[in-house]
Amino acid sequence: MKFYEFIQDNVTKNIVVYVDMDGVLIEYDPGCFDYDTLRPLQSNLKRIKDLVNQNIKVKILSICKKDVMIKEKIKWFQKYADFLNQEDIILISKENSNLSSKELKSNYLKDNAQGDINILVDDDITIIKYIRENNPNIRVFHVSSWIE
Repeated sequence: MKFYEFIQDNVTKNIVVYVDMDGVLIEYDPGCFDYDTLRPLQSNLKRIKDLVNQNIKVKILSICKKDVMIKEKIKWFQKYADFLNQEDIILISKENSNLSSKELKSNYLKDNAQGDINILVDDDITIIKYIRENNPNIRVFHVSSWIE
């Protein structure tokens, strides 16, 4: 529960939590990108809603392999996480990019992190390690830190 301890220790500061989607808010099924068939991870959606209700800014930061996936993910959020504001859902396509997912997330955070404290919650160890090495101002937690 290191994530929650960290939040409590910094509750008086402006915190922005960036949360990955695939494998964190929705089940991850390698090779399946039909968002109509992938189940939402309700316990993690509840965690996000609880953070929002505590006036902690939450943004989704997800990479899409193809441009068309952006519309599919937006539709999923409208169905399962309508408590989030559209402007807080950041979906980046790598279809026309030579950058990896970890580089795209890292660059986005370098250019756009807004809080006194910026946190990334992700399930991908390669992204977590890369962000830790390249974004010293971002605190990174694996999604398992949410699990009791």
